[in-house]
Amino acid sequence: MIPQLASRDKIFAHAQRKISDKISWWPALAALAMLYGCATGEPPQYAPASAEPAAQATPAAESGDAQESGFTGLWEGTSTSSCMPLQPDARRCNAVVKITLQMFQKSSTLTGHYTCETGTMVCRDSNSSGTIADGKVREGSVGLRVMMPDGSSCLFNGRPSQDKQNKLTGTYFCMQGGGYIEQGRFQVERSY
Repeated sequence: MIPQLASRDKIFAHAQRKISDKISWWPALAALAMLYGCATGEPPQYAPASAEPAAQATPAAESGDAQESGFTGLWEGTSTSSCMPLQPDARRCNAVVKITLQMFQKSSTLTGHYTCETGTMVCRDSNSSGTIADGKVREGSVGLRVMMPDGSSCLFNGRPSQDKQNKLTGTYFCMQGGGYIEQGRFQVERSY
């Protein structure tokens, strides 16, 4: 009976070694699979030598030029505040003001100036001007942070209209002291 136990122990020990060998390789195999998956998503770091890439560079340059100044110009229109529950100034519910965005685009960066004029109500906190401190163009949409003289800032996010490329529509919200003080929608059209 003892020889039988010894052979069973040998078989058990041999099986454990086989399993542990497989298990120790499993994490390495999984890591390699993940690395391969990540590597296949990257573009190649080389280009084949042919005349085609030079021909393809021309349309890319043209689209870059269009992207370069696509939103440069004077945009005029209105903004209408929303009626938020517990908004700081309830009188500004549905207030309409005339706004102007003078934007300068360089690549995907926008800079410029913001102005506001009285519409159905005066501009919020009498902020009649501001500076576009951080503006970006991403996938055809525009995102602007306008810094106001009183220390507040407003974020404008807009897209060109489907029917008119010279018209931007979107939403905005203003913050001061870490809280939202106004939100709404805007629409502007390029004057030049």
